[in-house]
Amino acid sequence: MLGAALEAELNLVRVGRLSRPHGLLGEIKVYEQEGSGAWRVALELFVGPDAKSLQSFDVVGIRGSGRFAIIRLKGVESREAAEALKGQAFWVPRDCLPEPEEGDYYVDDLLGLQVEDEQGKRLGRLKSIFDNGAHEVYEVAGPNGSILLPVTPGVVLEVDLDGGCMVVAPPVGLPGI
Repeated sequence: MLGAALEAELNLVRVGRLSRPHGLLGEIKVYEQEGSGAWRVALELFVGPDAKSLQSFDVVGIRGSGRFAIIRLKGVESREAAEALKGQAFWVPRDCLPEPEEGDYYVDDLLGLQVEDEQGKRLGRLKSIFDNGAHEVYEVAGPNGSILLPVTPGVVLEVDLDGGCMVVAPPVGLPGI
């Protein structure tokens, strides 16, 4: 496990999730959240269920393209060892990644932002982001429970990372608003 000081020094960014074992020799299929593939230059991945419980692994190999890849990590030598990591997220140091282009953001930079509608009504904080197959969905934890906000064109109007806020135009009739 990493100490808090080392974790802060590395400035880690979550870039994906370990999906499932691939084959018998410890390879793991991964789902990439960021979509750019830029994390693939990292020589070390930090894996865990959350940012406070990370374990470091040297990368032995990566193959594949698109949002899915197959990775091999040092010390993960069997299907059973790969199975033990299934479902966990993985992080890389921010300095391994390029700066996002205008209008693009790393997931970790968005999580925790205050979410407001166009009139300034606070909807809650961005709790999680997932892909439903058609588009991303933002889970906003509000005072009356979670709102699942589809990220389709015209929904996210403004992101102010420095101000800690995101302005959205929720679809008409969205439950929870």
